Amino acid sequence: MNSLARKVGVFLAALGFALANGGCTSAGKSSQGQTVPSDSAERLFPEHLLHATWQRFPAEAYSRPVTGVIYRGEPRPTCGMPLGGIDTGCLDIEPNGMLGYSTIFNHFLKPRLILNQPFLGLNVGGKTWVLVTNKLGKIDTPTPSFGALFPRTDYTPRYFNIGLDRVEIAESIDYWGHYPILDMEYQTRAPVSVASRIWTPFIPGDIVSSMVPGIFFEITLRNTSDSQQKGTLAFSFPGFETPKGDTQPIVREALRETLTGVGVSSPHKGDQWEMSYVLSAAGEKSIRVGGPLNSNGASWASIGDRLPQAGASESGSSLGYDFSLRPGQSKTLHLILAWHAPNWKSGGAPTHEDTSTFTHMYAKHYANAQAAAEFLARNHEEQRSRVIAWQEAIYQDPDTPGWLADSLINILHLVTEDSVWGQSKGPLEWAGSDGVFGMNECPRGSPQIECLPCSFYGNIPLVYFFPETALSTLRAYKKYQFEDGRPPWVFGTGKTPYDLAKPVRGYQSVLNGACYVVMLDRYWRISGDDGILKEFWGSLKRANDWSLNLRPSYGMSQIMAMPTPGTDSHGLGDTEWFEAPEPGWKGYVTHAGAIRMAQVIIMRRMAEKMGDQEYVKKCSEWLEAGAKALEEKLWAGQYYLNFHEPETKTKSDLVFGYQLDGEWITDWHGLPGVFPKSRLDTTLATIRRINCGLSQSGCVNYANSDNTVAKVGGKL
Repeated sequence: MNSLARKVGVFLAALGFALANGGCTSAGKSSQGQTVPSDSAERLFPEHLLHATWQRFPAEAYSRPVTGVIYRGEPRPTCGMPLGGIDTGCLDIEPNGMLGYSTIFNHFLKPRLILNQPFLGLNVGGKTWVLVTNKLGKIDTPTPSFGALFPRTDYTPRYFNIGLDRVEIAESIDYWGHYPILDMEYQTRAPVSVASRIWTPFIPGDIVSSMVPGIFFEITLRNTSDSQQKGTLAFSFPGFETPKGDTQPIVREALRETLTGVGVSSPHKGDQWEMSYVLSAAGEKSIRVGGPLNSNGASWASIGDRLPQAGASESGSSLGYDFSLRPGQSKTLHLILAWHAPNWKSGGAPTHEDTSTFTHMYAKHYANAQAAAEFLARNHEEQRSRVIAWQEAIYQDPDTPGWLADSLINILHLVTEDSVWGQSKGPLEWAGSDGVFGMNECPRGSPQIECLPCSFYGNIPLVYFFPETALSTLRAYKKYQFEDGRPPWVFGTGKTPYDLAKPVRGYQSVLNGACYVVMLDRYWRISGDDGILKEFWGSLKRANDWSLNLRPSYGMSQIMAMPTPGTDSHGLGDTEWFEAPEPGWKGYVTHAGAIRMAQVIIMRRMAEKMGDQEYVKKCSEWLEAGAKALEEKLWAGQYYLNFHEPETKTKSDLVFGYQLDGEWITDWHGLPGVFPKSRLDTTLATIRRINCGLSQSGCVNYANSDNTVAKVGGKL
């Protein structure tokens, strides 16, 4: 793959994740911005940076300036940085300094478990600052009213006044996310300033390190006054839920050797309520341990003297660190939160008793929370350096604009947000060491384990960076392939959206075969493993043959066609990825047809490699018929028709912005193109002139040939 193709692949990795998983990247006003000089070498990044705009600035531990977005109010990210690894679940830390959504204890569904608790506080001179802020745009109340912390969104739970009237809060927080690192600088009126670098070891190419169920907190205290300052830094974690009505006491264990802190676990073993965590300090012995502070203002106000005692049924904990700093002195405290909740329910929450149970793959590598915490304690310097090294490779690439570098880095958070990886136990005993890996395409809105087209887009970075996960999913598609050759559309849906053993026949069937074929070719070409092609060849042929026999009346030219009308009544589906707002694409279609042409071009190369000359001939016949239909049924002079059904004399002459997607596939896979070169150049010029010309930020989906935006389904 040449240099240009590599860059296109990386860009499409970001685009694919956004499309497949509903992800959002930061929005800014400039692509690169000006370099901002650093005012203080001790800060993680300079102060007084512009809010919510891409800009270039120096950052702690990075050899050269980077491009990022600093948030300090509204607009803000929809939700905070998710910290965790592959298959571990994640804990969001919000731009206001609160712990947000959490899936680390297997609460996957909408609404995910919302912690909505502060976690960090500072006590100096008898006064406590809880390190959260209520300054978000227009929201600026004179007293701390946590009911105003977030504007309401479609899935933000309702916030309540949690009564921190005995303490002060931060005036503002400078928040910079560059996954898997979150940097925050807190502004308070305290004589000691606080900064936090919070991260997890998500490292492309290192699957085991990237699966550690833990977060490393580097909390830096700086005495900004001209006198000695004594005080306390407190960290609070609310813990896990237990079964309703459960009276069994929580198990607590003091940690005093490699780690200093506490291990907390539920008494339930071997089921979905088996949960534990470690909250500890690394390299620091003078740590106080107590119960959770949560939203109790009186408890936060007293952290300089005492921490609350944990009740027998209470799973939360807190740590307190007492410090003394000379004028100008700083101190960085290393804290670790590691967890272990090995079993999840296919229903998406521990409360779903009547659904199947699966075991996380991360539990195979980290036997308990303490093992994960000790891994981070031993290796944190090396792991952090490796994270920064791969980020710098993107930040410093001279051909990658800053906005794209920032997006490519942050888009990978969706692996943490959405991934589960089941071990070969229970319903997955057939899977061997691979287990079954899956990504939930929309856990808050329409949860299901990656419908096949979403997997087609979303697994691109997995193939590059964590190929074990991609192969695991491909083997599941092969295992679950139906007798007629069709691949499954999703694993799990409806009441069991996290069921990796429940293949579902789905719609969008016209391109499901192409997704499977292209994904396997992607893995084969990048891995160079011919054994994989041999393993999958029979399955690929059955999927390809099924895919190209959905409109028998069109003969071999059905490669360019939608299924026979009414196919949906058999559970297949008459639509495709784009889910067109027109009243159904009919007959010959450029977009889906060209992708299927790319599918068969790929299959022909595979057949040649396998020495399957009969199938080489069959593929050539499909391609010949498809090329003829493309030219005779769909070419409109300056672009290709959206669709054309000759028997009903139905045509859509709209200019579709993405009609050439099949060419993208063949180009990326190093194969001859779908479209004749002259037609391709003419069509690209038309799309550039019309579809792109009508948009200020990209390309409109549909346009009329007279340079106006098309009105489809009653809407523009």
